[in-house]
Amino acid sequence: MNRATLEDKLWVATFIIAVSSDVLSGVIRYATSMIHLAPATYLPKALMLAWVLLIIIKRPKANHALIALYLLAQSFVSLAHGVAPEAVGFWVWTVMPMLFALTASPQALQLLNSGAARIAFFLLAAACFTGLLLNSFAPMPWVGQSVSVGGHNVAVAMNSYVGVASRLTGFGRDSASTGLMVGLLTTWLLTRTRSSLLQLALLGCAGAAVYATTNKTAPVAMVLVVCAHCFFATPTIKRACLWAIGVAVGFPIVTFLATAAINLAGSSYVTLASFQDRMWNTWPRLIEGLLKDNRIWLGLGPGGFGSASTYYESAFGFQVAYADNTVLYAVASFGLIGTVVLVWALVRLMLRADDNAVRTSWVMLLYLLFACASTDICESIGCLLFLGVTIRYLHVSVPETYSRLSPMNPLSRITVPGQTPASGVVIDEHQHLDPRLNAPVTGYGRHLT
Repeated sequence: MNRATLEDKLWVATFIIAVSSDVLSGVIRYATSMIHLAPATYLPKALMLAWVLLIIIKRPKANHALIALYLLAQSFVSLAHGVAPEAVGFWVWTVMPMLFALTASPQALQLLNSGAARIAFFLLAAACFTGLLLNSFAPMPWVGQSVSVGGHNVAVAMNSYVGVASRLTGFGRDSASTGLMVGLLTTWLLTRTRSSLLQLALLGCAGAAVYATTNKTAPVAMVLVVCAHCFFATPTIKRACLWAIGVAVGFPIVTFLATAAINLAGSSYVTLASFQDRMWNTWPRLIEGLLKDNRIWLGLGPGGFGSASTYYESAFGFQVAYADNTVLYAVASFGLIGTVVLVWALVRLMLRADDNAVRTSWVMLLYLLFACASTDICESIGCLLFLGVTIRYLHVSVPETYSRLSPMNPLSRITVPGQTPASGVVIDEHQHLDPRLNAPVTGYGRHLT
């Protein structure tokens, strides 16, 4: 493994800064608005955009051109629907964290597993816990505030309720993003912490923090992930990830068919009111709107759906601000055709990735896939960052039998003692160091440590 360069260290620093900007989003937006420098909030995204452009210029690849051509084609779909060009640019700006995470080198991924990075993530998790603890005793001054940025009214932190109970945001922008960040950081640290006592303390704090946000997605995903990490072998977690994709795809379809056949609005559940609203309002009505005029095949295009529609006018005649399901979000943005391609690409990567070499990544992917079943993770900076880096970990772990051997491909030069360069890495049940990530892995993890 080549040693990490200054470029790799800058990538890791940018990644941690970007995660911090999401954890402390409410504080940062409020502080910058107080000193009349609200645009400074977007500095981490600007750094990520500059990095992606630098990589494309410095190390252009054929898949960069293919992605650019596809997005250009989909942009014409947006423009044909009357979407403003600025909205298309806003969408690219929104998904920039994932594009940035996908540019990580193997050496940068190794650094992200280092002790220093782990300490940084522990501090960010502590910030999430502390913010929610303080918020439980007193309201945060930034909640409900807004600021003007580029002529648009942007919320500093959202004020929302479940019945009469306030949904706590802590230092974040809203309760949903804070709850997701608690789950992401907890999952990341849980799989990289050997001390059982520290793991239990982490889970206890995370459970209390997520409960304070009243978020339902994060605790369910966390419980499933903890059970999988404690009791399942890595290949089983991999299969669970494949099933999780099926759950995310099936939820909207089942509810659409159910609402068409029966009246689901006859009963009400206060505790699961938000999920119930997804079942008979959000998902069925969004699918119905997409089916109208055959928009479901190519979608509304980048910028036609999601948060961009809250800043730029839309004339679609139905709710296009959120999907509360990432697969349905992809259908609304890229159509059924584009979504099938994206899901196929992810499943193909998962089937090719090494089962045991990246156990930590399989656990993180499991959390993200369960979360995406009832959340638009494409609208969360933290989720996009961790999704991108998890995909990158899986890509790096793909055995060389699936890779093209090339002197320009660093993975093609990686070998394992006793194997030919073109063979895959075989990990048995004993602990190894994955030669590509230099990270300890365990074939069977039926315990917390």
